Amino acid sequence: MQKSFSILITILFFISACSDEKVTATEEYASIKSTFGTAIDPTNLANYAAQTKPAYILKDNTTTNPITNSGATLGRVLFYDKNLSKDNTVSCSSCHKREFAFGDSKIVSTGVNGVTGRHSMRLANSRFANEQNFFWDERATSLENQTTQPIQDHKEMGFSGTNGDSNLA
Repeated sequence: MQKSFSILITILFFISACSDEKVTATEEYASIKSTFGTAIDPTNLANYAAQTKPAYILKDNTTTNPITNSGATLGRVLFYDKNLSKDNTVSCSSCHKREFAFGDSKIVSTGVNGVTGRHSMRLANSRFANEQNFFWDERATSLENQTTQPIQDHKEMGFSGTNGDSNLA
């Protein structure tokens, strides 16, 4: 089976782990609502938390990091947010394009500091992946570990190393 990972799903799980369902959606999404207006209604979010899985899927990589409606919505917003890159020019969606099944049409993806040297993998639902590690070279040991690596890569999104901003915070 081809190794696959999903930045989108990873971000969703990472963010949902940090969410607190006791905080009202309006409080949690005040800045998103001010930016997106009525395009995202924080009081009426999609029901991501009620997703079901087919019986033939035996592995679930979210057992300690459940999906929440607010976390998943925030993850979708962050997937398209170019502010996650050092120079505000690249988002996850810059390489993982919806029109190409969340894959990249280029052989080698382009990041903030030129070509990355890698082809961005097509996004697949890593929540149910059988893989133990993520990325082409399997350098991430979990979905949560994978989440910030593209943001920190000096060529991809620019927050480390040569020509990168060493301060991820």
